[in-house]
Amino acid sequence: MIRTALLAAAVLVATAAPASATETNHLIWDSDPGAWPTQGASGDWTAPDPFSVWQHPDLKVRVKATGPRNEYMQIDLARHDGQRITEGSYVDQRVLVLYGGFVHTDNGAEFTVDHLAYGPDGNISEFEGSVEHHGSDQPGSTFRAKISYRR
Repeated sequence: MIRTALLAAAVLVATAAPASATETNHLIWDSDPGAWPTQGASGDWTAPDPFSVWQHPDLKVRVKATGPRNEYMQIDLARHDGQRITEGSYVDQRVLVLYGGFVHTDNGAEFTVDHLAYGPDGNISEFEGSVEHHGSDQPGSTFRAKISYRR
């Protein structure tokens, strides 16, 4: 039931028109029981929970969020070829997920950047995307997230 509600919320966010600067930031995520490090946990985190998306100096995009119960999550998206991430779909790339003090990197992850904009200061000002990270090659080990960010 919770997974269905999260999926419906993610679809709603994914199909919405591009957000304005006043819209709420969202990190909607869920995971299978065998997903590491999230192990079946899920969340729908919105403002005022602390949330940021920024371009890391080594060209990865880093998402940091703290949930309503002070759960901390970090998601790093990176290309194997070392190039800067732009709008588009990426398959078999590097995604790191940190949650509950544990971290796991999937070098065969998938992510999509639907919208990416930079502000005058060179920092990411808008980001819309989704992530699929696998804890292993076994069924039931997937972490999924939908990210919507405006600053």
